[in-house]
Amino acid sequence: MIITKNQIYKICKIAWEAGEKVLDIYSKKIKVYKKKDLSPVTMADLKSEEIIIRGLNKIFNKPIIFSEESNNVNKKKINNFWLVDPLDGTKEFIKKNGEFTINIAYIKNKKPYLGVIYSPFLKKTYVGTLKNTYELINKKKFKKILLKKNYNKIMIVSRSHSNKNENYKFVKKNNIKKTIFLGSSLKFCYLAEGKANIYPRSGTTYEWDTAAGHAIINGVGGKIKTSNGKELKYGKKNFKNTNFIAITFNGNIKF
Repeated sequence: MIITKNQIYKICKIAWEAGEKVLDIYSKKIKVYKKKDLSPVTMADLKSEEIIIRGLNKIFNKPIIFSEESNNVNKKKINNFWLVDPLDGTKEFIKKNGEFTINIAYIKNKKPYLGVIYSPFLKKTYVGTLKNTYELINKKKFKKILLKKNYNKIMIVSRSHSNKNENYKFVKKNNIKKTIFLGSSLKFCYLAEGKANIYPRSGTTYEWDTAAGHAIINGVGGKIKTSNGKELKYGKKNFKNTNFIAITFNGNIKF
């Protein structure tokens, strides 16, 4: 399937609509529930998912969609499908620090073909394709993001899910000069913009957590590799990722 620029813009509009609903809930007292794995979920997660799934079904003919809060078992090992994280950074949403995003990605042949990340709080939209990454200015103009080539040795890690000891070891091994803590897929956007250039991640993540960000990293010429040096793939039965590292420079990294 080829996705046109007009369709990409429509996907962004879906993310914006979901973002409006998320911000409406964000402005009030947030009720927090627990999923089976004891991770938090809110009505913002669920309402955003409804909007996104409904929107994708309007644009595309019978799209196969896997989303964090509902259809998340890949029984047939399908290679081409949509991945949705309706509210990435739920913990940050609950803390009300603004570091949450809406992620929509299309996977083609087990690789990210398109990724859209929208930050409702910052009003920023990023689009990653096979060849380029863009920021939408004023929700109209696609501005190409050009990667800064210098390796500034700035690492970015999860605000709520990183391990202090692992971070310390990584910093020592790779002579990291500065560490930024940030929630959600905004980390991938920071990498694309050159605000950081390395993002190591251990522990449990799922494909909907990384797919849109992976497309954005690919679009600026970066890579996401697993600890064995292979590119992170999609379409796994349980959608669970292994440890990975996202980088936007050419160089050796000790994981």
